[in-house]
Amino acid sequence: MANNKKPTTDRRRARTTPEWLHERADLDEMARRRTLMVLSVLSGEKPVTDVIAEAQISRGTYYNLEERALKAMLMALVPGATEAPSESPAARIAELEKKVAVLEQQKRRGERLLLLTRKTLKPGPMKLDGRGRPSKQPASTARGKRPLRGSQKPKTKTATAKPAPSTATEGSSPTPSGEAVR
Repeated sequence: MANNKKPTTDRRRARTTPEWLHERADLDEMARRRTLMVLSVLSGEKPVTDVIAEAQISRGTYYNLEERALKAMLMALVPGATEAPSESPAARIAELEKKVAVLEQQKRRGERLLLLTRKTLKPGPMKLDGRGRPSKQPASTARGKRPLRGSQKPKTKTATAKPAPSTATEGSSPTPSGEAVR
């Protein structure tokens, strides 16, 4: 079968500004004008030069507004984003007040549980009487503290003198002259 239809050309139609943007009373007038200004430039309806001349703003101000508008659009169009702008501020405030009330109740409950726990568990020792895990560090001094590294004397090899055989009897101690004293 041959297709006898002529290919239709895709006609482009002009896109008009949505009516709700003009008619909604709860939108801020300044925000509405700025939105229309940015959309008219982005759609190609007007060049930036004409828009900044009409609005009597600087080019930098326009591009700042355009960047903020695009960031807001991106945030609003993220998959899973909530439609917070459709909520009225009064509804959002009421929702947050409910959330605060629930959180305050949970806080009071937690404080009460902590108080009851402190009442039932009396203070006592925090470790067992020597039956806990042994220490990893051996006691190197009599007080159990390690000496400082810089305070140790360097070890050098020196010849050690052999003690001379003593003629003294057991229980005596030698004197520097070698005599035994009782």
